[in-house]
Amino acid sequence: RPYHRGFMKVEEIKNKDLDIEWKVTIPSNNIDTELEKKYLEILNNVKIPGFRPGKIPIDVIKKRYAKSVIPDVIDRIINEKLKEEITKKKIKPSVQPQVKIENYEEGKDLVFNVNFQIMPKIDDIDFKKIKLEKSILKVSVNDIQNTMNDLAKKHERFIPLPRPRKSKISDLILFDYEGKIGGKDFESNSGKDETVVLGSQKYIPGYEEQMVGLGVNDSKEIEVTFPADYRIKKIAGKKAKFQIKIKDIQEKVENVPVDDQLAKELGEKDLVTLKEKIQEKMKADFNNLSMLKMRREASEELIKKCNFKIPTKMIDQEAEFLKKQSVEKKDTEIQKMASRRVKLGLIINSIGEENNVLVENSDLTKVIVEEAKKYPGREKEVVDFYKTDPSMMSNLRGVALEEKVMNFVVNSCMKSNVECTMDDLFKSDFLKQEKETISANKKEKKK
Repeated sequence: RPYHRGFMKVEEIKNKDLDIEWKVTIPSNNIDTELEKKYLEILNNVKIPGFRPGKIPIDVIKKRYAKSVIPDVIDRIINEKLKEEITKKKIKPSVQPQVKIENYEEGKDLVFNVNFQIMPKIDDIDFKKIKLEKSILKVSVNDIQNTMNDLAKKHERFIPLPRPRKSKISDLILFDYEGKIGGKDFESNSGKDETVVLGSQKYIPGYEEQMVGLGVNDSKEIEVTFPADYRIKKIAGKKAKFQIKIKDIQEKVENVPVDDQLAKELGEKDLVTLKEKIQEKMKADFNNLSMLKMRREASEELIKKCNFKIPTKMIDQEAEFLKKQSVEKKDTEIQKMASRRVKLGLIINSIGEENNVLVENSDLTKVIVEEAKKYPGREKEVVDFYKTDPSMMSNLRGVALEEKVMNFVVNSCMKSNVECTMDDLFKSDFLKQEKETISANKKEKKK
């Protein structure tokens, strides 16, 4: 079909469901003009022995640089022209279009095929038709008492020894130390009036164990090896000798009573205030978990209610990502997870656009802070990592959008209030993951 020499020709080969295929022809004069510009730019900036600057024959430039210039120029022209066409047709590709160049010779038209899948149309959702169960905390005296008992069990209180004895695991030791590597001092090799609870693993492996069986005023030389991943790289993996002197030993109180003294040692005014703070924390934790449960329940409802074709290429990309994250999972399981995640992601983006839900800096900061909390002691490192990595920041932006949109959905749905305890709340399948984590932590502490 004839077309104007200055314009790109787009022939539609396929347009079915979400799949689109075009055969595109870009006239040679469009490409030649851009190639000439690039060759002239090189001519004015390059130095070739035997030629004066700016006086190199264009044929010499073409011969030397054509192999790198042509692919670069073609790639740029294809991207620009496709962007123009997609914008003009008001199409939303779901992933990067795939381009296959049919043929190209300098001075001739550029012909290529382009395949892509478009975003599906998602119908408006009537949130009033989604019914959720909102859990309201039912606090019992036993719940608060059990929490205080747990705090007392975990609390470390030490008292002077009733009579002199040798140190043992669980004792609080006051000591001085000085270390040498190969008979020489090293960074942070000495300390005075240091404290350690034996068995706490505060110090490097083997250190605390060698302090067992010593009395007040006893001195001892101990030998340890710094871990290979020790924070001070100069001494990582090296053997050291420490001269230690025990200055005091205190023993752990086995059964700390639940009283005003416990409250004060935990930073509260008295037992009444501690109870109030525990109740506030229980309520806050309960409300967070209740909201999480409703968000997950709402997500399932959205997935059930919204029926549309999902771009297969998006699923393939998500499956590739999940494979790297979960090597042990089967392909069928990964495919199912990928399909679900892509579908929910499309629904969330659609709701966000329709209802003008935007991710602001404060939302992003909140998500980064929550992520940093997962790495105690390394919070700043985590925050800096996200701030300097655009792709990871983009992932967090997606997390922030999902949370904000799902909060909007939950707030828009019909809700019925149900009073329940924390244990009742954990019976929900939507909090299975959190229940398993808490159970695993409890088992770990018992070991």
